[in-house]
Amino acid sequence: MRRLLVIWLTLFLSVPLWAQDRYSCIPFADESRFQVGESLTLGISYKWGAVNTEVAQATLRLDETRLGRETIYHSDLSARTAPFFDVFFKIREHFEGWFKKGTLQPQKCIRDTHEGTYAAYNLYSYDWEARQIHAYVDMTSTGPMNLDIPLVDCVCDVPTLVYFIRQMDLSKMETGKRYGLNFAIDDMVFHIYLTKVGIETIKVRGMGKVRCQMLRCSVVEGAMFEGNEDVKIWLSDDANQLPISFWAPLRVGAMRGMIKSYKNLLYDFTALEKK
Repeated sequence: MRRLLVIWLTLFLSVPLWAQDRYSCIPFADESRFQVGESLTLGISYKWGAVNTEVAQATLRLDETRLGRETIYHSDLSARTAPFFDVFFKIREHFEGWFKKGTLQPQKCIRDTHEGTYAAYNLYSYDWEARQIHAYVDMTSTGPMNLDIPLVDCVCDVPTLVYFIRQMDLSKMETGKRYGLNFAIDDMVFHIYLTKVGIETIKVRGMGKVRCQMLRCSVVEGAMFEGNEDVKIWLSDDANQLPISFWAPLRVGAMRGMIKSYKNLLYDFTALEKK
């Protein structure tokens, strides 16, 4: 259960960027998939044998703010364990991200994580002229430090990752081919590999059957992961490309996320099959 929300949002990173062969960035659609005022809520469950229980809830909101003379997006992501599970493992996560409209280029990011006895704080300022992320990072394992992280193209962070994936133009992605995306967290930049699998209809509690585009992401083998199975992601097969569900194998059990509610979508939710 350690670092629950980060595990979900990073889509279970592969290996550091410097160790990767380069892949072309994911193709972006010209039209936006989301709008200011949108709000999404997902439930996060843990499954182990006969145990299948929702343990946490995450909420993602999008608004806008001014940066100089420019109006940019501001995303706010928070997650917390249900009161009952606070007794066993208390999680409080809060992320904020500021990124440009159109290009989705990140400008600033804040991470404030508290999970059991573990804590982490990130403050990023993106300097695109100097090609550096000016970062203040404070983690339980390392203590506070100031550093500059090399800034590469096609990079996102925790609060912007969902929007990067939603903005993908799936019509330009070949089934079975891997596409890359750079991801910054703590003191490093990682590389994520995304693969389009195809259409699949899944059942969502409280909604019904939703037609989805299924994707796979690489999984790094380590303390939590088996390393021999990919993370599975389901996006609504409509203009919104909502994050409907994800499934991820852990060393013990598996984790599942499922959308619970949505508000102020830019387009009609046409992926929901009529009864």
